[in-house]
Amino acid sequence: MIKRNLIWVLTIIFYSFVVISCSDYQPTAPPVNNSGAPLAKFSDLQVKVFNNCLGAQCHSSAGNQGNLTLEAGISFNNLVGVQSSLFPQYKRVEAGNSSNSLIIKILRGEVSPRMPLNGSPLPSATIDSIAKWIDQGALNN
Repeated sequence: MIKRNLIWVLTIIFYSFVVISCSDYQPTAPPVNNSGAPLAKFSDLQVKVFNNCLGAQCHSSAGNQGNLTLEAGISFNNLVGVQSSLFPQYKRVEAGNSSNSLIIKILRGEVSPRMPLNGSPLPSATIDSIAKWIDQGALNN
């Protein structure tokens, strides 16, 4: 009888510790789109923007300028969360923070060389859609 009561008390104490230790747990949630604007999609950016960076031996596997390949299927992993080899103080894309993402700084001409190299700057709306994708969490969607 005493052994049963002791087991019962120890069980209650154990579960009390579990409940107390988990009371502050807050799971990390994916970024929430509260703006009402549709989510920017990486797949759209790949087709409309990044595929245009492959020509003239620039950001294709043949050219690989800046150690950055933007070919479909590998570009996401070469961009998001990757430290720049040319500007190590920046990530190429810092998810959730377009203002500190090197791709935005290079496209806006905040660091040199501006991209596209020897070409006209991208339209502001195009750069803004890349920034929106980054600020919405830079999802692989």
